[in-house]
This record gives sequence, C-alpha cells and structure tokens, in this order.
Amino acid sequence: MHIIGRSNVKRILGCWHYCCQSRNPFLQMFFVSLSSISIIGFLKFALPHLPGPYLHHIHFVIIPLQIIWIYVAYYIACTADPGIITQENVKRHLEYYKYDGLIYRPKQCTTCHLQKPARSKHCSMCKACVGRLDHHCAWINRCVGENNMRYFFMFLFTLTQFCAYGAYLCFQAYRGMIIEWGLDQVVEVDEVTGEERALGFYKSFMYVLDHDRIIGAIGILASVVSCVVLIFTIYQLYIVSQGVTTNEAFKWELLEESIYRGEIWKVTPKEQGTSSSVNIQPKEQEQVRRQVTSMDEIKNIYDLGRLGNLKEVFFPPRF
Repeated sequence: MHIIGRSNVKRILGCWHYCCQSRNPFLQMFFVSLSSISIIGFLKFALPHLPGPYLHHIHFVIIPLQIIWIYVAYYIACTADPGIITQENVKRHLEYYKYDGLIYRPKQCTTCHLQKPARSKHCSMCKACVGRLDHHCAWINRCVGENNMRYFFMFLFTLTQFCAYGAYLCFQAYRGMIIEWGLDQVVEVDEVTGEERALGFYKSFMYVLDHDRIIGAIGILASVVSCVVLIFTIYQLYIVSQGVTTNEAFKWELLEESIYRGEIWKVTPKEQGTSSSVNIQPKEQEQVRRQVTSMDEIKNIYDLGRLGNLKEVFFPPRF
C-alpha cells in the first residue's frame, strides 16, 4: 500500500467493484462486437458464394431477417423488466406466492425495507428485490425473473437457431467451393499400388478449410455457441418445468443435504379421539414429531405440473 498509495488502492478496488460486483455493459459490448464481427466476416467472405450448388436464392431473404431478429431479440432481453418488487405491487406478490415454511419464510428485506415475497430475492447488482428470481445474467446485464424469463428464453432460442443456421451456411458454402474449385474431379495416385482414386470429401473439405480459414472459423464458432446455448436452454427448460428456479435449485440441494444429516423433522398435530366433546385449542394439542428421511416426503407447493409451470413462465401473472 505504501508503494502504490492509498488513492491508487481505492481506484483499483473501485474498478474491481464496478467490473465484478455491479452492473456493467462489458459482456453486452463483447456479445454485440463478436456478433457484428462474425456477421460482417460472413457477409464479406461467405455471401459471395451464394447462391451455390447447395444454397438457394431464398437465403438472400432469410439472412437479413435473421440478422435483424438476433439484435431485436437481444435488445428485448436486455431491456425487459425482470419483475422488480415495489411498494405498489408487494401486496399482490405476497398474495400470489405463499410461503412454504421450508425454503421460504416471512422475512424483511433489509435493503429495500419491504417484506420479501416467497420465490423473490434481493439482487445486490440490480439493487432491488426481483419476483421469482432465477439468476442474474451478466450477458443481458440484469436479473432474469418472473416478468422477463419468457424474453430470456426467446433470446436463447433465437441465438441457438441463428448460430446453427450460420454454421449450416458456412458448411454448405464449403461444399459448394469444393465443386467451384474442381476438387470433386481431382484424383490421387496411391504411391504403393499406383491406383487412382477420387480425392474424397474429407480431404477436399480440409483443403478448402486450409485455404479459406475465415469462413471455417466463423462456422466453428457458430457451431460451438449453438451447442453450448442449446444445452443451457434445455437445462433451463427442465428446471422451469419442475417448478423450480436456478436460485431455488440450490436451496433444494441444501434441504436435501439437511435431510441426509437428519436435521429435518415433520411436526403434525396428534389426532384426537372422537369420543370427547371437549374442544381442544391448537396450542394445547399434542404434536407428533417425525424425522423426514427422503425428499419424496417434501412437497413443492410451487410445482403446478409441467404445463402449468411453463404457462406461468411464458404467460406470467400481472402484478
């Protein structure tokens, strides 16, 4: 500290806080830049090969629509309200999302000074409580919650098919270049037997890739992104269909560990005989404690069934 000075330390800590612990547009800028560079590279190097032996004129219509829609979908995902809880809508949230007494109990948010509805969470980056919060996504620079989860899925679907379509175009452009360059007519001679045989698709494809690497790099990038985003989308759809958010998935895992350690007990009122005419007050009733030994004994009150859970995400309640 004596070497660099207190003021410089404060600046470094301030930069660290802004870059890693608060909302910032860095990943958004990276995504837009990488997408734009890839699109420009495709238009410059791959588009001249359209139409081709394997690509129809219709792609001249589809490609502009795809480019426009990927930016529109990303803009919507980045600007949609995640479902911030305010003084005006907190009561309706409390009425709709009931406490289950397991992973959610009545609690006051010490930052927003509002009662936290079940399934909500305070985001330190967004500096607000978000209803049915799933996670904070740095790629869209905001939380994914009850109101914008549908737009987040729309962006994931769009990005997956956009990259898959781009990879398909690059692959088909390479196939066309094999014919354009006459590689489908090339023969090679076996050094041992002297036998002539066609060059083959694999060697022809690798030859084109070696001499035109930009289209190949764009196609490989698009293929990887499409696969990764598809896997993430399937995972998100799965947990949503189970009536669970990403945030709640960790809570249920902790609950399962507590059950394994024997820390969870189920308390129920002891059944009274019907022969007595005396009304026993609830506080005077005997209670039976029984250890919970399996997650099957725990009911998720937020699980509305697969179709009900998906409906709640894509057609959320209005608050």
